[in-house]
Amino acid sequence: MFKVQSFLPHRLLQDYILSYLILEADFQEEDNQKMIILPHLVQNLAFNLGPNNTVYDVINREYAASDIIVGPNDSICELFISSGMKNLVVNLKPGAWFKLFRIPAQHFRNKSSDLSDIIGYRMHEIGERIRECDNGKQQISILEAFLIRQLLSERKYSRNLDEAIHLIFAADGNIAIRELELGVYLTKRTLERNFLEQTGLHLKTFCRIVRFRRTIEYIEKEQFLQWSLLAPKFGYSDQTHFINEFRHFACCLPHEYPGFRGDLEQVLGF
Repeated sequence: MFKVQSFLPHRLLQDYILSYLILEADFQEEDNQKMIILPHLVQNLAFNLGPNNTVYDVINREYAASDIIVGPNDSICELFISSGMKNLVVNLKPGAWFKLFRIPAQHFRNKSSDLSDIIGYRMHEIGERIRECDNGKQQISILEAFLIRQLLSERKYSRNLDEAIHLIFAADGNIAIRELELGVYLTKRTLERNFLEQTGLHLKTFCRIVRFRRTIEYIEKEQFLQWSLLAPKFGYSDQTHFINEFRHFACCLPHEYPGFRGDLEQVLGF
């Protein structure tokens, strides 16, 4: 379905980037393939390396631009992918986009935006240089040189949310805001404001998506599920709460979930 090459980030960017992927559609048929991506915390940069107009956003009714910033998503994303699609994808850690560019992440929630419109002509030049090169490692080197320069030039102070994010993941999303306040010495108002600005999601939504993601990871790996035990295991107040949350994020009931994520989501590593 997809050919994937994966590359690790430069040591200076390891706190910001999860991975680089060169992703190529390898469909047997010529028809477009519909792909579903569940709500997720990851923002990514995507640089087109193939034909134009090969990724169509069903919900926003538009083709993706050549070079884009995407996400995060607090609702399902539906895409049509054409045969021949090829992208260089940069998966960013939560909050990394804001740290690198100081542009609030909430502007990009549930959609893609043209990087040239956001950052300017220099981003268009980087995209063109990447497309002029046909070697994956060299393409990433071009991009990394730009990102490292950007990182070193952006030394403005901002609240560091890394410890708060670590605590949320460690608790599988089941953590009270008061506990976060005490753990990172920030007030609720400061936490909420900075979470929205830096991750693109409200703090409570961020926690809910972490819990949802942990739940589906468990569902996917367990052979013999006891549905009635999932609610207490993942911190839902009761079975009704669990079902409502699952239906909200997956648009289906828990027992209707197929037990695996879509092909595109799997190769992206969300």
